[in-house]
Amino acid sequence: MPPTPIGLEWAVTYPIEVKNLGITKLKYQIDTTALEALNQSNYDFRIFEIQNPEGTLAANDTQYIYTLFRPLEAKEYAVDLPIKISDIEGPSPHSHVLKLRGTGYHPEQEDQKPEEVQFYEDLPSCRAYVGEEGQMAAFSYETIDFGELEAAQVSNRFVILYNLHQTQKLKFDFQKSGLMCGDNLKLEPMSGELEPNSHQNIKMSLIPARFPTHFEGEIQCSIEWSTQGEADKVELKSMQGASTCIHDNQEFLFLRLKKRTKFVSKLNAVISNIYSFPF
Repeated sequence: MPPTPIGLEWAVTYPIEVKNLGITKLKYQIDTTALEALNQSNYDFRIFEIQNPEGTLAANDTQYIYTLFRPLEAKEYAVDLPIKISDIEGPSPHSHVLKLRGTGYHPEQEDQKPEEVQFYEDLPSCRAYVGEEGQMAAFSYETIDFGELEAAQVSNRFVILYNLHQTQKLKFDFQKSGLMCGDNLKLEPMSGELEPNSHQNIKMSLIPARFPTHFEGEIQCSIEWSTQGEADKVELKSMQGASTCIHDNQEFLFLRLKKRTKFVSKLNAVISNIYSFPF
């Protein structure tokens, strides 16, 4: 997790993606014994907390484990939590671990704020649909960074969706996601159609919630190609070798989003309130 100031009124929520890559329903349960021990050893303060330590994932389903972090002191915190996985055949023989890492720092010592370290160095680049003829549907950017935002501070971004096919029309539809964990993301338009060799400007507005959040992950956009006769169907199937599909004429694009909460020290907040008081 990114470095977090001590003395926060509310913990920072951080979503961790979990995906079922199998063809059967899975159940997961996070053993929080070590987490409770860490909290107890820190004056019984809720340093780490997991809102949904257990759940069920349908085949090919993606959900998020919402982890809360609220450091008490300017130091590093670390805990490894075993995850029990089971399916219709029973418990999984493979071991899985959720590794939580967080660092607290003093808000009045920004110059000593630790650098954010990429915990997983092998994060994949944003996925996109690429067929044998090249990239037929694509976004103008792979990653959208909304920056550091205070509560209710609106951040607007634009991305362009391209249909590069010369003869095929497509329909697009952005899927709802739990990635934003309480923040409000508006997409205009959220769905629509694109004629061959055309594009669509998409406005993205993020309105942060009252509670601080950090997130980085992907939202999904389904692409459905129109088919006109058997020749087009054969051509379309040949283009789908590298795509993720449910139907013969459907695949997905993924757009990576990133946002951090901007923390305002209590001293600055008091000064701001004084100057904004109507005398």
